[in-house]
Amino acid sequence: MMTSHFGLLVLFGFFVSLTFAVLMRDVPAEQLALGAKLWGSFIGVGLALGWLMAPLPL
Repeated sequence: MMTSHFGLLVLFGFFVSLTFAVLMRDVPAEQLALGAKLWGSFIGVGLALGWLMAPLPL
């Protein structure tokens, strides 16, 4: 079972991207392209925000 923050980010991004792609596009090829873009964006933004917040005190 994935319990790391990164693993959960990947899993959450996958399911949200899948849902948005299915709801927003009708053609399967467009769904796949949009889902991949959204998933990559989730991962990229999540990593960028993690690196930016790392030096902040708790």
